Amino acid sequence: MVDILHISASPKGERSTSERMATAFLEAYAQTHPDDVIRRLNVFEAELPDFGKLHAEAKFAPYFQEDLTPEHLAAWAPVLELIAAFDKADKIVISCPMWNYSVPWRLKLYLDCLVQPGRTFGYDPAKMLHIGLLRNRPVQLLLTRSSTMPGDPNDFQLPYLKFIMTSIGLADVRALSAWQTTKYTPEERAAYVARFEGEAREAASTF
Repeated sequence: MVDILHISASPKGERSTSERMATAFLEAYAQTHPDDVIRRLNVFEAELPDFGKLHAEAKFAPYFQEDLTPEHLAAWAPVLELIAAFDKADKIVISCPMWNYSVPWRLKLYLDCLVQPGRTFGYDPAKMLHIGLLRNRPVQLLLTRSSTMPGDPNDFQLPYLKFIMTSIGLADVRALSAWQTTKYTPEERAAYVARFEGEAREAASTF
């Protein structure tokens, strides 16, 4: 039995194009993998740690050879739980709109909790190289944006997500980007979204 984690980064629910692409993808996947388990995490609904002073101190305590107080341990426990829940998954699906050329802040907060030195990545200073500490597994990115086409130098969404995944060890990153989600009449937009729902179903067939 394979464990799938779907990380949703849109607060718009059924009105979200990225969420609709994810629904199409996961429905198609479930049809051919009925025994697999699909877990869903919407970062706008989940209780994520407000990464602050205690979390930062706990993060660097091993490097400064400092002891953790009970307050540090209590603050750090939810971070470790997020990492464990992520690492449990055999496959990852991330559906994400573009906000201000990058990712929504709640997804950034989630990833800031997930990416931790000594736990999800290491670093070789001699080679200036990040070393992922998690096992490799497939990651499917389902991305939307209103006008930033693939390859645009102002795209900080797709390159960032690819780098974050590879930096923690997940090198099998696939991406599908719908990049003109607001340029049409309602009828044209419906056809455009339907097209990418179809492409999402096709992508699921090889995931």
